[in-house]
Amino acid sequence: MRFFAFLVLGLLLSVGALQLAHADSSITISDPTMVDTTGHALSSFITGQEIGVQSVLTNHGTTNQNYAYMVQVTDGSGGTDYFQAQSASLEGNQSFTVVQTWIPTNPGTYTVQVFVWNSLSSAVPLTNVIEKQITVGS
Repeated sequence: MRFFAFLVLGLLLSVGALQLAHADSSITISDPTMVDTTGHALSSFITGQEIGVQSVLTNHGTTNQNYAYMVQVTDGSGGTDYFQAQSASLEGNQSFTVVQTWIPTNPGTYTVQVFVWNSLSSAVPLTNVIEKQITVGS
């Protein structure tokens, strides 16, 4: 799991120039919201709790767009604690709420990163990486 996350992160860094080139992508992503299993926003976090990392993807274009929504959570030392991706297609002029669920096992400060590529295989960024820090208690 960690190797794959580092591989994806390495790809993300290596295609940073492409990220700027695709700043005019028709896909946008909202800042992530941490939610519980019923979709209500969370303001505090504890170990063992299911934390949904939720964003809204919007395709402002008129044609379908394939996407891979990715969530990576790193711990205070920079190690990957969680990585998950969800791929699908977004119709033109459509918005879609996506959620990936993470369960922290240790207390601490974590960085949650969300980003969208056109697919996992070609790794063309459609959005910038959005980061949010959260603190998990015990």
